[in-house]
Amino acid sequence: MSYIAVVAYPNEPDTEFNTDYYLKSHMPLVAKTWGPQGLKSWRVNKYEHDLAGATSKYLITATLIWESEEAAKKAVAGEGAPVIFGDIPNFTNKSPITLVGNELASQNI
Repeated sequence: MSYIAVVAYPNEPDTEFNTDYYLKSHMPLVAKTWGPQGLKSWRVNKYEHDLAGATSKYLITATLIWESEEAAKKAVAGEGAPVIFGDIPNFTNKSPITLVGNELASQNI
């Protein structure tokens, strides 16, 4: 199983988020910087509302799949991390919320 990091950006009335920059510049930077350090894949999702139609609490999430917890921790503490974290103001005015943990199970249907 993999180690997962979910980076969630809040969906608040004053949120600014440049999705084009995020997808074309930031995520390729993440892949280039952390790929050699154990990042296996990433996925970005955009949310507008929940199933009941209420506005979503989060606008964008990125799911980063790592080969191990050790690899993720080493990458986040490494020399490339300040470049990645320093790029955040280029696409949003909000600080992300990060959830990390181990994948317990999955199934493709």
